[in-house]
Amino acid sequence: MKTLRHPIFLASLLLFCLNQVLELLHIYIWPLHTHLDDLLCMPVILTLILAAERLYFRNPYFVLPRHYIVVSVLLFSIVFEGILPLLAAKYTADAWDIVAYVVGALIFHKNINRSMPAQSIEAVK
Repeated sequence: MKTLRHPIFLASLLLFCLNQVLELLHIYIWPLHTHLDDLLCMPVILTLILAAERLYFRNPYFVLPRHYIVVSVLLFSIVFEGILPLLAAKYTADAWDIVAYVVGALIFHKNINRSMPAQSIEAVK
């Protein structure tokens, strides 16, 4: 599916995986360790949601409505920056993470959340 081959999605997914490998190796690079996953979260998750919606509804022109994106940012902010830090000491609330969610959502909205061009759709058929 072409949606999952978008360069920004692929770069976000690759950077996320590389950052996780660094963390597994106990290599912590600030600000990558503290904010990169939060920045990449929205482009990765929202692209997966967009691909699922397009596949389910068989509509390559489908784009996620803005309120889906806003609600996603709000839910991630509430859960990961509000609720989890209250439940476990290993989680910390950080306003900069919310900024990263917003920036990631804007990157998704401006670059990935677009209808597929007609020639791409014909190639898929």
